[in-house]
Amino acid sequence: MANSINMLLDVHVGIEVQLGKTKMTIRELLNLRQGSIVRLNRMAGEPVDVFMRNKIMAKGEITVVNDRLSIRIGQLYGAKEKFKHL
Repeated sequence: MANSINMLLDVHVGIEVQLGKTKMTIRELLNLRQGSIVRLNRMAGEPVDVFMRNKIMAKGEITVVNDRLSIRIGQLYGAKEKFKHL
């Protein structure tokens, strides 16, 4: 059993970060141009949601590391329960 779990530890999984959401009409969508601004439902500096397989797993803040956007994890949801058997 331990070997099976160890093999899973190196499996790659996709992570998604959601900056925010909005709704717009089709007219507004068709009128988008380069430089258009789309307002989201979050304030600047507010934590973003981190998802794995469409389930929220954490909240974090956007940072820049070596000129690349990154996420600093601030709060994990259910981490102890999910990983206590490892």
